[in-house]
Amino acid sequence: MARAATKTLLRLDRYAQIMGINPVHFAQAIAGEVFPIDSSCGEGTVWYQYAWQHMDYVGRDELARAIAEAEEDLARLVGYWPAPKWVEEEIRAYPRYYRRDLFRLGGTDVRGARVGVKTRWGKIIAPGQRATSEIGTATVTYTDEDGDGLYETATVSIATTVSDVKEIHVYYEGYGGRDEWEIRPTRTKTLSGGTFTATFWSWQLIDPDYWEAFPGSVSYIDIYGQPGVAHNYFVTSVDVYRVYNDTTQASARFYWEPLVTSSVVCRCGGSGCPSCQLTTQDGCLVVRDPMLGIVAPAPATYDEDEGEWSGDCFTLCRDPDYVKLWYYAGEISEDYLAGRTDDPLSDFWARNIAYLATARLEYPICGCGSAQTLSDRLRGDLAVTESKQGPRAVSLDVLDNPLGTLRGEVEVWRRIKHLVKDRVPEVAVV
Repeated sequence: MARAATKTLLRLDRYAQIMGINPVHFAQAIAGEVFPIDSSCGEGTVWYQYAWQHMDYVGRDELARAIAEAEEDLARLVGYWPAPKWVEEEIRAYPRYYRRDLFRLGGTDVRGARVGVKTRWGKIIAPGQRATSEIGTATVTYTDEDGDGLYETATVSIATTVSDVKEIHVYYEGYGGRDEWEIRPTRTKTLSGGTFTATFWSWQLIDPDYWEAFPGSVSYIDIYGQPGVAHNYFVTSVDVYRVYNDTTQASARFYWEPLVTSSVVCRCGGSGCPSCQLTTQDGCLVVRDPMLGIVAPAPATYDEDEGEWSGDCFTLCRDPDYVKLWYYAGEISEDYLAGRTDDPLSDFWARNIAYLATARLEYPICGCGSAQTLSDRLRGDLAVTESKQGPRAVSLDVLDNPLGTLRGEVEVWRRIKHLVKDRVPEVAVV
């Protein structure tokens, strides 16, 4: 079993497209005369999973980690994730009454509404928790659509009762529908007559066990030819899951610290004491301002018969000390909302993430020509004052850049800094 991949909002295949990297070589493969080794660059154009498999070049694993770090850095700057993401168990202090010697009794503000809480991330889509349900295991069919000897198309088809095609996702078999093992992106994705059908490029379904190959045992994979005859490096089946936002689970959980009174004092002698335990209560969220990330958590119980949350009073007759939150948040591209793509990450953010991650790579990327030229350019440090032409000045916007002074960092900052200026400071809402 291969080591777990790193989950990123920017799909790795899309990164390769942005950087101009050969998609088959990026998948650690060649394909006969259709996708051969570049004679001018040699095997340096073929990517591997880890840097130790191909000395002096970055691997897909290191790239994925750099992309994940770039996504988080950008999200922290602008206050929201570049694409939708489930936020789990975010802890926020419950807003206090302005007089510290008093408690609110009903959890309401001066208008009689629930007290608002500022979440860490803005652009909230909906309260809820990530949930999955297995649709089944599907056999993969490989076909040669253009008769060139390369079976480039992989087709997955399975019957389902799920009605929203956007909720259906395909994963490597045996990994329980975990995000990091999703096979993405799809070429096509349809739902008709109770049958889900998706197509991929065949090199997207190379068996991940080959990612772990020792140097010299498998230098690269030749996928040219018919699967099952001579070059069967592809998986034969995949798992299909429904992934959805579950609003039947608690999206808020309240916590109270025990008050110390004359009748409740911890004298347990080291054996444990109930009076030292937090009081908890489940509830739900109402999104008050989705853009700024302001929610109103309320104590409630889910009624399975009615299919809705019914309000409760607080377990203790005072405001809780803190609350945990579950919600789905992030920016959604207009192309995704219009059904033109199955990737909710916009081109604007995809390119920013790719440039920022590339600039911060410790090793050069595998490739030559335009991809290598772009990578070298993005990794250049603009704070270096010496050049072949002699000393040069460095502008203050480079030195003051919160992302760094590498060219890719500077270019990304210049594209997003207007979004940072519009961000509302993170404060408690009473």
